Amino acid sequence: MKRLRRMIRLIRLALHVCLGVCMTVLFAGVWQATFYPRLVRWWLSKAGRIVGIQLTVVGNPAAEAVLMVANHISWLDIALLGGVANPRFLSKQEVRQWPVIGWLAAKSGTLFITRGKAGAAAQAAATILQALQAGDSVLLFPEGTTTTGNDVRTFHARLFAPAFEAGVAVQPVALRYPGQDGLTHPVVPYVDQQSLWDNLKALLSESGIQAEIHFLPLMTTTGIDRKALAAACEQQIRAFCALQP
Repeated sequence: MKRLRRMIRLIRLALHVCLGVCMTVLFAGVWQATFYPRLVRWWLSKAGRIVGIQLTVVGNPAAEAVLMVANHISWLDIALLGGVANPRFLSKQEVRQWPVIGWLAAKSGTLFITRGKAGAAAQAAATILQALQAGDSVLLFPEGTTTTGNDVRTFHARLFAPAFEAGVAVQPVALRYPGQDGLTHPVVPYVDQQSLWDNLKALLSESGIQAEIHFLPLMTTTGIDRKALAAACEQQIRAFCALQP
């Protein structure tokens, strides 16, 4: 049964990617038009459903430009968040090189940074600031990596600096993929040395994977420094992590 489920979903997902390529070729040049972001949001939300994710959303994404910060568990995070909100994501440069997916991400407005090089943090901050000043919301994962989802790592405060410079609020966003005993569903985390293909195969074989997105209240940058703000966002998100009942 799992093998059949995986095959059917894989075929549907491949067709959906082809549709995304066609949509991008036809409409990516009109990014500023209202309908294209809606198409991107629809495509991402549909991709999550094809994989078999049953999503629950609590709260609402900010209507104005904000810096969104979320815990990071899987590549699925981007599809699910992009399917209910309309932020520009900050991603590592390596993703840009992924066949098809990297091209689709770039065309949909993803911001790319080169990690591990001198000046990478400054480049990331400048890229985020430019997007915020242009009126776009930006979503980043301040842990800097994916985790098992059963805890939240320390948030890097440096990436919060553009919110202060642009004078915009920060919205914490908590992600959960609850499985048995309140822990994260074991096939969801994209961690260690697992390949994207192996992770995708495991996901496509499962039935009824639950996911939750909690859009938490906005936090102002007034009267607080970036380290304190990063710690406050981290604490709020940890309150919703998978270890919580």
